Amino acid sequence: MEASGTTWSPENWSSRELWTILLGRSALRELSQIEAELNKHWRRLLEGLSYYKPPSPSSAEKVKANKDVASPLKELGLRISKFLGLDEEQSVQLLQCYLQEDYRGTR
Repeated sequence: MEASGTTWSPENWSSRELWTILLGRSALRELSQIEAELNKHWRRLLEGLSYYKPPSPSSAEKVKANKDVASPLKELGLRISKFLGLDEEQSVQLLQCYLQEDYRGTR
């Protein structure tokens, strides 16, 4: 699956996608597959919102240097980071997930 130049794989699944697995609504049907993903990401699920970090200069620089993310997405992600007080990379990831999964507006 691809979102704005980012390749989505189990390593960078969103929290929402992990909850989808927990709810039994994912493509994973084998209990061993579900167990493996939950074991791999248990800490992230346990930590919940504390998984998200505060902003940092190094994270902002990584976002700015990332050639796989479109410039308007970077700019909006950086603004969201300042507004929410979240890590810049995580803010861009949240924005990408929102646009991919939840945005239902018109052009």
